[in-house]
This record gives sequence, structure tokens and C-alpha cells, in this order.
Amino acid sequence: IALLSTAAAFVMKRAPPTTPSKVAKRRAASTPAPKKTHTPAWAAAGLQHVAKADGGRLKAVIDAHGPPGYLAEQVAEDSACGALCRIVVGQQLAGAAAASIWRRTLGELCPRGFDRAQLLSRAEGDDGFAEDTRSACGLSRAKARAIVAVCQAFAAGDLSDALLRDAPVEELRERLCAVKGVGPWSCDMYLIFDLKKPDVLPLGDLGVRNGAQRFFGVSGQGKNGSLDAKKDRVKLEALFAPYAPYRSLASYYMWRVADTKAFNQKS
Repeated sequence: IALLSTAAAFVMKRAPPTTPSKVAKRRAASTPAPKKTHTPAWAAAGLQHVAKADGGRLKAVIDAHGPPGYLAEQVAEDSACGALCRIVVGQQLAGAAAASIWRRTLGELCPRGFDRAQLLSRAEGDDGFAEDTRSACGLSRAKARAIVAVCQAFAAGDLSDALLRDAPVEELRERLCAVKGVGPWSCDMYLIFDLKKPDVLPLGDLGVRNGAQRFFGVSGQGKNGSLDAKKDRVKLEALFAPYAPYRSLASYYMWRVADTKAFNQKS
């Protein structure tokens, strides 16, 4: 007790900290703050795993292309709603075309940046927006209806940033795919690129299937022997099984094998 009292007294009686000098203040102000990393905690272990899995057959591809750039990127949108709308707009489009249409959509509907309320204020009719508005955005009727449906789901509370951040993956899939116009592909892209989930296998993506066909040297039941998302699901799942629980990374490298830009990939 005496030792504890002595230590406490020492701490209490310490001289107050000196005020930093002007030189110290200037030095601190000129020192750049450390960059915030957005890389998920699982990334390093995931890359090691997929490089070693299946006899290390993917290692050469990983060495050639390096770590996926998206892992370190900050998600562009401030909300899950904006991210989902951007992904829906990019369905069945090449990366550059998808980015162009999204810029046009924001420029027409939300010129100061994505705003759910502002977007919904422009919604009208069964086609999502008036025809001239859709035309200015470059949106099909289906995509216009889909982004309105996404915004309405958030406004109604069926979806929320907190839910999509914290819910288990299977619940996320169920909630997202319940929104008209949001299918499995959109769900997978959101899980991989915005939530950075480690074990997503987007078999609905043509680039992933083409890369898998070339990398694994297999044929499928699709047209001209291509791999079909439904008919060849069991085969594809077996091929990717060694890469679990990091199949998002293995899928990313299939885009590279196919020489196709992954969704959201800038370079």
C-alpha cells in the first residue's frame, strides 16, 4: 500500500508538461499525417493463401499483377445507397462505359454528388424518370427503375448503411436481391468492391468465367464450350474450392487472366 501511495503521489506531483515551442509547433504542422489505410485486415493472409492454394498454381499470376488495387482504395460513395445505384448502372457494361453513364446520371440528377432525396424527387411514372431525364442520364428503363427502387428501399428502411455494413453475407444477399433490379451480380460486386468481403465467388460474371476457363483449362456446357453460370456451377465451385475462404481474390485474378478489367478497376 505504501508503494502504491508513493507512486500515486509521484504521478500527482509531477511537473506540468511544458508548452511546445514555436519551432516544435511549426515542425509538427509541417510533418504530414500518416496516410489512412483502407486495406482490410485479412488482405495479407488472403494473398498468401491463394498464392499457395491448389499447389501454388495461381502464384505466377499474382506475382505478375501484384495485389488487387481495390483493396487499398477508399469507397467513393458516402453511402451504401449511392454505391448500389452506381453498381446497378454498371450492369452489363464495360468499365469505361459504366463510369461514363454514372457521371451523366449524377450530373443530371445530383450535380453536387449523390443525394438519395434529390434523386427520388425526380422520379416519376413506371419508367423511373421522365423520358428526357432518362435520355440525359443515358439510362435504360430497367436501370432507371432499379435505382429508384434502391433509393426507395433505403427511404423505407428496408436497407440501411448499418445493415449492409454489419449483417451476415447471406442476409445481405437476401435483402439486396429483394430489391427489384438488384440481382446476384450487383450483389456480388457490392460485396467484393464496397464491403471488401473476402469469400465471394461471382459466377454470374462473364469475365470471371472466361478467366477460369483459360486458367484451369476446362470447357463447359455453354455456347461453344464456354462455362455457363448455372449449368457449370458445380464444376466452377469445385475449381475455386481450394481458394476459400478468399475466393474474392481468386476471382479478381480470373479477370486478369481473361485480360478483362474487373468492375471498378482503374488500371
